[in-house]
Amino acid sequence: MRPGSWLLLLAPLLSASALAQARPGEANLQRRVLVTASRSEDTSPLELHVRAHAATRILFEPPLRPGSVKLETQEERLQFLPSDDGALVVIPLREPSEGERMTFTVETEPGAAPLRFELVFPRDTMDLWVRVVHAKNGTSEEDAAVAIARQLLSAPGAQATLAVPQKMGELETPRSRGEVESLLWMGPRFFITLTVRNRKTSVPPWRLVQARMRTTLPDGVILEWPAQFYSRAPNGFRQRHVVTSQMPEGAHQLELALDSEDAPGDFQPIAQDEARAKP
Repeated sequence: MRPGSWLLLLAPLLSASALAQARPGEANLQRRVLVTASRSEDTSPLELHVRAHAATRILFEPPLRPGSVKLETQEERLQFLPSDDGALVVIPLREPSEGERMTFTVETEPGAAPLRFELVFPRDTMDLWVRVVHAKNGTSEEDAAVAIARQLLSAPGAQATLAVPQKMGELETPRSRGEVESLLWMGPRFFITLTVRNRKTSVPPWRLVQARMRTTLPDGVILEWPAQFYSRAPNGFRQRHVVTSQMPEGAHQLELALDSEDAPGDFQPIAQDEARAKP
């Protein structure tokens, strides 16, 4: 058996050993698919939900090449186990101290921007495996969506009447407060119109660099992907954005996170049952 093969057999045992020390029912094992933006220079690192001494497997499309991982932290904090199939097993050797960040970079293919990862240590969830895929290039349907999003931005203040009414939702960010004004469905494609206001007028405008969506697929896999967003020039401390993407078939519970240049936002649910009903 080649070295990469027995390492893959060892990884689940490491995870099981670490989780056995937790209280029953404390950890929810996740399987996630992360879709990366085509231009990732300004976006926040991809988050991996991990536990100390437990293994999380990362699968890449295309598979990793040898020597792709670049550490941004000291080696005694993390252990990497590469495998023959181009996957990567990550094992945190300890939990971070207060204020400490555990990050690393992966070079996926020549000419492509490297992927940045940051480890987070939630108490109730852990990634069993994560599949990382690149977003597909835009299509003619995406171009049409751009035109509709721009029309929504140029509409008067009552543009929420363009959408099927939904419950108002609030999106909290460190320096601002966002409010979902409307959710418009056109088949599987949705358009979320939202307003973001600075918490203080004395600070520079909060800048949105990425909008991320999250949903659960019928097989239980959690899918996260970057959505397109279009913005109107800020008006004082008030900004308006339209976020658009497509809901995967059979998925449920749509969530939205707004990322700034400083930090990723938290996912928060978007009320949709009422919005999907026919007017």
